Amino acid sequence: MLWKRRKKFQKLNFNLFKWIFRRGIVMKSFNKQKLNSIFSIIFVFFTLFFLNTKSLIAEKITDYNVTVQINKNGTLTVNEVINYEFDGAAKHGIYRDIPLRSKKNGVDIHKSYIKMNSIKRNGISEEYSTKLFDEGIRYRVGSADRFVENGVNKYEFNYVIYNAVFEKDGIYQVYYNAIGQFWNVPVERASVIIRFSDGQEIKKNEIKKLEVYTGSYGEKGENYDILENDVEIHIATKELEPKNGLTFMLNLKTDKISPTLADKLRIVYLSNPATIILPFLLLFLTIYSIVTWNFFGRDPQGKSVIPEFNLPKDISPMFAAYINGERDTVEILNAGIFTLLTKGFIVANRVNGEIKYNKGFKTVYTQETELAEEERMLLDALSSEKNNIFGGEKRIYNKANSIIEILKDKYNKIIYKNNGSFLVPFYCAAPVFIIFIFSQTNFEIFNPFIILYILITLGSFFHRIWITVSKKLLTGLIIIAILGVSFYQGIEIFVFVTYFVILFITYSKLIGKYTNEGLRKKEYLKGMKMYIKTAEENQIRKFDNVKELIEYFNGILPFAVALGVKNEAIKLMKKTIKLYNFDINESYINSHTHMYAYSNHSFTNAFSRSYSSGKSKIMSEKFSSSKSGSGGGGFFSGGGFSGGGSGGGGGGSW
Repeated sequence: MLWKRRKKFQKLNFNLFKWIFRRGIVMKSFNKQKLNSIFSIIFVFFTLFFLNTKSLIAEKITDYNVTVQINKNGTLTVNEVINYEFDGAAKHGIYRDIPLRSKKNGVDIHKSYIKMNSIKRNGISEEYSTKLFDEGIRYRVGSADRFVENGVNKYEFNYVIYNAVFEKDGIYQVYYNAIGQFWNVPVERASVIIRFSDGQEIKKNEIKKLEVYTGSYGEKGENYDILENDVEIHIATKELEPKNGLTFMLNLKTDKISPTLADKLRIVYLSNPATIILPFLLLFLTIYSIVTWNFFGRDPQGKSVIPEFNLPKDISPMFAAYINGERDTVEILNAGIFTLLTKGFIVANRVNGEIKYNKGFKTVYTQETELAEEERMLLDALSSEKNNIFGGEKRIYNKANSIIEILKDKYNKIIYKNNGSFLVPFYCAAPVFIIFIFSQTNFEIFNPFIILYILITLGSFFHRIWITVSKKLLTGLIIIAILGVSFYQGIEIFVFVTYFVILFITYSKLIGKYTNEGLRKKEYLKGMKMYIKTAEENQIRKFDNVKELIEYFNGILPFAVALGVKNEAIKLMKKTIKLYNFDINESYINSHTHMYAYSNHSFTNAFSRSYSSGKSKIMSEKFSSSKSGSGGGGFFSGGGFSGGGSGGGGGGSW
């Protein structure tokens, strides 16, 4: 068919050439320009003529014979004999693509496994190399150091396919692409023989359904003949154009196929090891998580929380904020700034009607006795420049990070044991999941999840990304990328990886536990928070004079900032002033408790801007320095089509 069209085109070119030539010689007059034009045309058509003549001896497969042996253990032994005719060009051999996975709507629905027994050329074993592609494996037959002989070369492939025979309600089905739909060359003649192993007969009463399809992928052509006997099924087809193949669907009710449980497990393991390995691994991690949490992750028995009036003696407001669950650096340090203000280490001065803040002079001894370690570091970070304590932006940012590390260390030693060592089995199991996610196939370079994963991974090495993206958001994007890649690998991989991620996140949260001391301190802070929010009249009649009231609220207001109840604390103070009706105006108390700083956001905003500016400068400096076609699978109840089964693929020369 294809060759007839080429010959017709050849003949047309030749006739056109003769017409042009005759037209030229009968011209009554010639000049140099006309003659050059004629010869140019002649040259073009000579070129076309020889190019098309060359195409007449293009590569092809003269004979393609496939034997499919259905084994008792549920595997297929396939023997392919391919007579490949080369066109005279220097070639090293052929390649054969065999799909091992099938997709529907981008999701894996079937996976197979191939065991190549031998590859021969002209009856002699031939060297070959393998390479995974998106849906299967490529066998490149031949050597790069030599060329094959011109003309017909006989190639023979013998291999075993696992997970290509399916069973449902006692019916075994083989839905197989015997002649792949992705050969780049035509096939002049092809045949397929289907048989049982050990010479067992295929009886007609065992055949419940036999359908054959030819053509390109998705077609249901009928370019074939079937010869059935009591030994085997023989299918023959005439010429197949490039990208055309042959698929058969055979349903059998027979006891000649009877895989044992071990056979089935082996098939499942070889075709898709994730379905065997990962469930057992997840089962182990689940049992491990439950047992270790039960013995090491249970929190001690808590006590009833009661409103707490008294101030804690061994907890700074910054540490209180950290215990309360605050992780925003600026919010934590705001509590420390107010502590320094109320204790007199920061003093307020009115300059031209505007309040300016400066460092107060206190001895080192006073600092050590009145301030916690984190508060001393915060004081040290502030500038001694007049009316500009927040001037040292980079210093503030660096000290802030050190303060957070101190709080984190104190928290993990005193309050909460994260028991991170118990996560080691998860860290050891993670590479197994990564292997199953990434090693099954070669991904398309433009797969969106691959791109997302690469961008996030690379971006995390550049500090600038932390300026605009929070750690939680970045972690979330990484998890989404990993889940997306696993979904691309198949629904079972996606389910296993999703379960692993959920189990890991849940366990990492639950395995940590509060110490007895830590739980008491947390309950104490809850009681203080409860007191600030719900104090009744009988609970606040505790002061004998204004001095005591001022001292108390100077102490409690930084904790109120730390616990997120600042507004409630201010209301409580005003309520207390009215209740006592001290012989002194409210403004006096407000000034001595620095109420203007708590009520006016300019104080904290100035600190926040300084911290953010320092962060941007340092990150910018760091960044600047760093710059110097497959078939189907599973049991098919309905009709099939060419290319819809297992196996298949195609090939060509190289």
